Amino acid sequence: MKKVGMLVGAMLAVLALVGCKKEAALTQAGDINLAGCEVPAGLTAAQAEAVSCAPAQAEPQSAAEPSAAASDESVISEALARQAFIFDQADENVEARKFAEGDLNGDGVSDKAVLFVLEATNGGNAYATHLAVFAREAGALAYADSLPVSGYGEGVQDFTVQEGSVAMKILVQGPDDATCCPSVEKNVSYVLQNGKLIEAKLLSAAY
Repeated sequence: MKKVGMLVGAMLAVLALVGCKKEAALTQAGDINLAGCEVPAGLTAAQAEAVSCAPAQAEPQSAAEPSAAASDESVISEALARQAFIFDQADENVEARKFAEGDLNGDGVSDKAVLFVLEATNGGNAYATHLAVFAREAGALAYADSLPVSGYGEGVQDFTVQEGSVAMKILVQGPDDATCCPSVEKNVSYVLQNGKLIEAKLLSAAY
């Protein structure tokens, strides 16, 4: 019995010694590994040496994060969808959109003008071309105003923003023209006045 007790005591002593050595092998607060990096407490030597103190690389922009261009596109699409709803029995031909850029409100920042076509959805083939303008405010695009600029059997040829106005050349029907083939040129321009689009000649006639 005495021998068994001595044996058990020796085993306990060995286990205690092993436990002390294992505990002593773990890192303590403030320890530095061979790479010169401070490591957390409670790691083994292998874990401590695997700790890196290099600065984390900035993650690349996620594809899900919208870019400025995508944001502009969403603002434009939402506004034009509202216009199609306002003109009942109309649907936008998205592929027919045309864009022009330039300062329209005199703040020195480039704004955006969009020509878009609304087509009849009640079985007819009628359509109308509309002009919408968007002003850039605090870096973001915002809808300002829109109006129809040409109708069925007409077509906008040139479309630019110049000297604070939207200028365009429109082909309209001549007296002998077929509906498909307008031939008479008409030059028109529109300005953004107090948030509203106004034809330039009408504005000049008012003064």
